Amino acid sequence: MSSGKLNFARTLTAVGLISLMVFFAAGPSYGQQKRHEFSAGYGMVTTSQIVDIFTNILLISITIGQAAKVDNKYPGAFVFSYKYSSGSRWAFGLTLAADRASGNLAMAGNPVGTYTENYYTGALEMDFRYINRENFCLYSGLGVGLTVRKGEYRYSETSTSSNSYPVVQVTLLGFRVGNKIALFGELGGGYKGVVHGGIRFTL
Repeated sequence: MSSGKLNFARTLTAVGLISLMVFFAAGPSYGQQKRHEFSAGYGMVTTSQIVDIFTNILLISITIGQAAKVDNKYPGAFVFSYKYSSGSRWAFGLTLAADRASGNLAMAGNPVGTYTENYYTGALEMDFRYINRENFCLYSGLGVGLTVRKGEYRYSETSTSSNSYPVVQVTLLGFRVGNKIALFGELGGGYKGVVHGGIRFTL
């Protein structure tokens, strides 16, 4: 393909993408209608996992001495949310999330037991919806809440521990495709994970 044709194709593609963005942004907003949204999702690389990694030695020292957590498994978080919006681009709601970590305990490189830690999070959230159409939504969001960690450590005898700490979720960019039953995805960081997505139902 000649350079002239290649440049024309690139220009045409750029114009098409810009036109599509303008169409979505300038089109009639669906945000003027009240929406009750319920979602179930799954997230990966959560705050709980990051905190667990960075406080590994401290947590084990408090519970059962100098054992280290090895062969760690982080299956991800299950997240359930409710959002309400009425006549504006803002939506408000709450989220419940359950996360888990498990693995082995070792001393001087030798396995001595196993552990399981469960994380339960409750949070308040708000979204700002840049594009809020019937079948498509583009948004960012912020959430603040509290995570409760409950751990069980099986090492000659079983010991338990629990604590709580504040958490934040920053959604840099999220999208919804569909209306009454829709798919959604989010990119950000916090108790829902760096990547979070699932299914959303609207009443």
